[in-house]
Amino acid sequence: LGLNLADLKRHDEAIRHLRALVEQDPSDMRAYMALGGVYASDENYRAAADLYDRAVERLGDDVSRENWNIFYQRGIAYERLKEWPKAEPNFRKALELFPDQPQVLNYLGYSWVDMNMNLAEGLEMIQKAVDLRPNDGYIVDSLGWAFYRLHRFDEAVEALERA
Repeated sequence: LGLNLADLKRHDEAIRHLRALVEQDPSDMRAYMALGGVYASDENYRAAADLYDRAVERLGDDVSRENWNIFYQRGIAYERLKEWPKAEPNFRKALELFPDQPQVLNYLGYSWVDMNMNLAEGLEMIQKAVDLRPNDGYIVDSLGWAFYRLHRFDEAVEALERA
């Protein structure tokens, strides 16, 4: 119901409903993800980050591959809040849990390239993401940007035209 309300742009009702689900069953990570998604779609990244912090705290040491997206979304929330020192470890944790996750590889790789840091490793991550999703325009675009930052202009043009 909460996600249906969010789809209908009835975000206040969706938030109330999803908050109740989190309170009713604090171990239900899907409820945290759904509520965090509504906060993020409202660009309320502080509320999303705080909620994902609670979810991670709730997980404790019981973290598995299926939890990669909690760390990924928390990383995005912190990145959008311009809190990179909090964002980066979450992307790294998501990759630790799911090393071949193309979205995470692309997001972390692109972020590094965009900040002009870890360029070689960022390019490597983006190339791996492209190998996993060769037809994803967003990921191929990231590859073009990485080549551009590395002054590999011919490869940049080729990738950007493909995107």
